[in-house]
Amino acid sequence: MRGINLDEEIKALIFSEREDDYWDFKQQHHTNKADLLHDIICMANNRVDRDAYIIFGIADKNFEVVGVENDENRRNQQMFIDFLKAQKFVSGIRPRVEMRTLMLAGHEVDVLIVKNSTDTPYFLTDRYSDGSRTVRANHIYTRVGDTNTDIDKCADINNIEYLWKKRFLLTRSPFEQIMKRLENKDEWKQDGDTYYNIYNPEFTITLEFEEDRREARSEFYAYAMTNSSTMYQMLSVKYFGTQLYGRQVALLDSAQYSTPVPEWEFFTFGEYKSNPEYAMKYFTKDSPHYILNEFLYDENSFEQGNARRRFLEVVLLFEDIIEKDTFMGYVHYQKDIFLDKLKSLEGGYSWIEASNNLERKQIVTRLHTGKVLNQMLFEFRDCNR
Repeated sequence: MRGINLDEEIKALIFSEREDDYWDFKQQHHTNKADLLHDIICMANNRVDRDAYIIFGIADKNFEVVGVENDENRRNQQMFIDFLKAQKFVSGIRPRVEMRTLMLAGHEVDVLIVKNSTDTPYFLTDRYSDGSRTVRANHIYTRVGDTNTDIDKCADINNIEYLWKKRFLLTRSPFEQIMKRLENKDEWKQDGDTYYNIYNPEFTITLEFEEDRREARSEFYAYAMTNSSTMYQMLSVKYFGTQLYGRQVALLDSAQYSTPVPEWEFFTFGEYKSNPEYAMKYFTKDSPHYILNEFLYDENSFEQGNARRRFLEVVLLFEDIIEKDTFMGYVHYQKDIFLDKLKSLEGGYSWIEASNNLERKQIVTRLHTGKVLNQMLFEFRDCNR
């Protein structure tokens, strides 16, 4: 969640006392809607390949925080979205935006986040005018440094070429291209243990059983399934036969549900940090492990749906690493609440197969920990909203 750390990022941009490729300061919200549309398109077509910010409530000359709490032209997120929906963009693909309001120096500052995307270049098929200002049809605008393309001109050809390359993923590494193409499962065909991309057959994903791990000790999350038996495969992402990424895949619930193994994270509340007391497994949505988890999952399978639901009851799913790290701090701060919730779940899982009582207790503790942390993650997000 970018918003968790957005305050510090915007403060740093204000402190820089300048504008640049992906941020622009405005003293107040736009009075002219054509200028607003032009600014959003320029930011959506920025050349730094990241989210961009239009920051309202910052003085033009000295970058002082003046706020927008008394701005008659102030807009909320839905007003921005409705405005963009009303415009005729090529192929009907519009910039995505999010509005956040921050309290800085005792004032309300609105930050319009223009989301990064590979759908560039964004441009109109019909002109849009407000007074003497007109956003031209079939004109491609961008932002270079602190300067937008003039509203009555087109961007330079080299910048236009870059935006089209971005759309076709030609600015990304082969591995990044593969990860992006996994979002569209229809582009992939399966041939035995290999998936290949129909448009780029050099992009392949292979699954092979590990000879010594066809049946192996189950991780704690396997006991959240109907059947705890676990097998393992090795997943390889390849480009022209060269492996770019490898990850172990767990086949859970009698091999009905396949997932790359999640990451570990550990909690220590005492003074002996080398011996963590509690552990969790997690994914971040932007990680290759989770992108491949989504790719392998068949949403039309009732059995897989049930197994996935049980899996995510004890494994955490974060938006990104920033949210994960911030949540870790939240749990440490709420240590007593965490321990109380954990204690309330004592018992259960009597069917767990383990070599000794200590191992059985550890598995049960990790299952309970996953459930408690998922509950706390919901509360954490609710607080941040």
